[in-house]
Parts: sequence; C-alpha cells; structure tokens
Amino acid sequence: MSIQQYYQQTAHISLNGSIISAGLLTIILAASMLFSWNIPLFLVAVPFLFLVFLHYNRFILYKKKSEESAETFHLYNDKQLFEQNNLLIAFAPAPAVRLLFFTPDGMMAGELRELNAGSYRWFIPYFLDKRIKKQIGIYDSEGNLHGKLKQEPNRFKLLNTQNEVIGIFFPKKNKGGTVGSAVLSGERKLEVEKPPGTMREFKFIREDGNTTARLQKGWMPLEWTRFFKEASTPVLSFDYTMGEAERLAVFAALASLYMYYDH
Repeated sequence: MSIQQYYQQTAHISLNGSIISAGLLTIILAASMLFSWNIPLFLVAVPFLFLVFLHYNRFILYKKKSEESAETFHLYNDKQLFEQNNLLIAFAPAPAVRLLFFTPDGMMAGELRELNAGSYRWFIPYFLDKRIKKQIGIYDSEGNLHGKLKQEPNRFKLLNTQNEVIGIFFPKKNKGGTVGSAVLSGERKLEVEKPPGTMREFKFIREDGNTTARLQKGWMPLEWTRFFKEASTPVLSFDYTMGEAERLAVFAALASLYMYYDH
C-alpha cells in the first residue's frame, strides 16, 4: 500500500459514512410519515444532516489529497519495518487501535493492530472496552508478525517472534512530563517524556540521558511533502543504534498513547 492508496481508502470510507447517514435519515423520515409518529423532525434531522456534511466534506478532502499525492518512485513492498529510522504514521479505523507506518517515499512499512478484534467490539461502549485486555501485533508490509504487545493491568509485555518476553512498558499519567517508562532485557531503561507546551510530541530517552527516538508533528522535510499531504502527519524518528527491544517499547508507547484515537 502507498500513502496515495491510504488517502483513497479514507475517502471511500468517508463517502460510505455520508451515504449511510443520509440513508438512516431517509428511513426515519419515511417511517415517521408512514406511522404518523409525532416526533420533532427538525431535532432528529439536524444530527444526521451534520454527519452527512461532515463525512462528505472528509471525502472531498481526502479525494483531493489522493489526487495531489504523487505516485512513489520506489514501487516495492519489501520495507523492513525494524530497519527504518524514519516512519510516518497514519490512522485507520479500529475498535481500539490501528496505526499504519509509511517510509518517507510514501510506501507502507508495516502496521500496529490487535491480533484479534471481533466485529462486536465496535458496538461496545468505550468504558467497557477499556476493560478488555488487548494483544497487539507489530506487522511488516507483507503481514508477517514481528513482535507482540500483551496488555496487562498497568503495563504491556513486549514479546519477540519466539514469544519470549524481552521487556515491559509501563504507561504513566502525565506527571512531570513523563508519560511512560520501559524496563528491557539487561535491566536497561527507557523513559517517554512529553516536552512542555506540546500536545502529541514525545521523546524516548535512555537512562544515560540520550534521546534515542522522537515523535513529532508539523515537522517534515520538503521532499516528503511530494507524497504526504497532511502537514500534521506524525513523524517517528529512531536512532540507528536502537535494537528490537527498544523499538518494541516505542511501539508499546504508541499503542498506549493512541488507544481509541480513531474508534
């Protein structure tokens, strides 16, 4: 998948949302006339009309992004997710969390999503779904599993492809700028800090004080804008020395930070 195809898919989903909203409104209006329901039609119609407009406007927006986004130069899908030092993040609808990772040339490198997410989960209220402990997979662009995150009370276990625990990530409430920490094999530690005055920008800091990864929004080299048409696309940058355990800890932090972002 390319970022252009992602924009196309998002446009189609938005158009379907607009059609469904309009269809539900039509059914309600037809039923009210057929059965002579005495309901305030104006108050009923306004929310549906708002949804129709909202979804259709999103359809137009992403259709334009798709048309403006140039085809990528390197049209191949053999991106090695754990070897990329710059990843751009897009969001896909999911019961809890689904992140798509793209390389700067607009090609998909992998994704983060739940291992098993039944359709029924879409209809569970947020406060109830939060009680379900998730198992999240890290996949490459071919759908091969490269690691797992197992949610437990107040932590995520980091598991490699051999199902071995290689670290633990602890989400924290935002106190003093720290929003999470990880303990990795060999007793290494990684802190996740939120710089003052930022919304969704984070630094991943080793115990020696060096920043090893960074999540930023609103920052993108000019050449990347040929493919990515949203200036606010989150950019995840890794230090080239980062190993599997540290990268899984970063993905665990992303899963925690973006849980229910696009439910």
